[in-house]
Amino acid sequence: MPYLNRNQIKRLIDEKRIFSNQSINTLQLQPASLDLTISNTCYRIKASFIPNNRPISKIISELMLAKIDLSKEFLLERNCIYLCEINEKLKLPKEIKGKANPKSTTGRLDIFTRIITEHGSEYDFIDYNYKGKLYLEIIPQSFSIKIKKNISLNQIRFYKGPKGESTQREQKISVNIKKGTVSAYKAKKITSSIDMSKINYYEKDMYWEKIIPKEDYFIIEKDEFYILRSKERIIIPNDSAAELEPFNDSFGNFRVHYAGFFDPGFGNDKGIPAVLELRAYDTPFIIRDGQLVGQLNYYKIEEIKNNFYGRGIKSNYHNQSLKLAKQFK
Repeated sequence: MPYLNRNQIKRLIDEKRIFSNQSINTLQLQPASLDLTISNTCYRIKASFIPNNRPISKIISELMLAKIDLSKEFLLERNCIYLCEINEKLKLPKEIKGKANPKSTTGRLDIFTRIITEHGSEYDFIDYNYKGKLYLEIIPQSFSIKIKKNISLNQIRFYKGPKGESTQREQKISVNIKKGTVSAYKAKKITSSIDMSKINYYEKDMYWEKIIPKEDYFIIEKDEFYILRSKERIIIPNDSAAELEPFNDSFGNFRVHYAGFFDPGFGNDKGIPAVLELRAYDTPFIIRDGQLVGQLNYYKIEEIKNNFYGRGIKSNYHNQSLKLAKQFK
């Protein structure tokens, strides 16, 4: 069983394998993942990087444009690169590794994020026996955002052994586009920022354009960001978790779904669509109803009764449809 469940992650915290300068809030514990929180130390930097056996402190000294104190609210500007220290630190045992991904809200606001480890050679992966700090690269792409320390933009899950060995099954995921109905939202070019702490606050029409296609397709424009939903209704069993991964580039020249992790119990018994985030890379791209965009891979975890997605963890996306980030009414 590759993925650790909430109780097993809690055990890592109790054993000081996961620790912080402040107490780890129980609300950070999800059914099969842990929410990571940002410290008050952040930097605006010139460029993205991978450490590749170089100390991150040395790289920061070379790339830093400004040091930011997040003990007070601060505006992260669109298309600028920031590097923030994470409160939580790791001292993993030799049989456990980790993988991080953006939270749902982060993806739906088109905030590009990825975890960087000391001396690491790839983003978002934390190797066996890792000991040290975590850093989060943040690039707001559609909207400037206001954040403060202790906000959570990413989550981490832990698993034992090679992930692929315990894949239970796979499910192809396609987009749902119907002519004459709201099939997607497109982010507007707007100078107004979004305060991440304000829930159900902003008027969505100010920030988003409704896409109502005249046919069962529309064009994804270059450098634009879209929210869509899947045709498939997703049900994650209580003894499983799942990860949505995009197909290879031959299936389309766009990036799909920033926040690709689904907790146990997602969809309950009837199933609900997956919300998809799409952005074209280099050229406009036609996307049609039923077009395959990703694959959902299911993995086994040890079931915890009454600890499912959206229950008792104050999820804003339980029973979702074509739903924008929680900051919008």
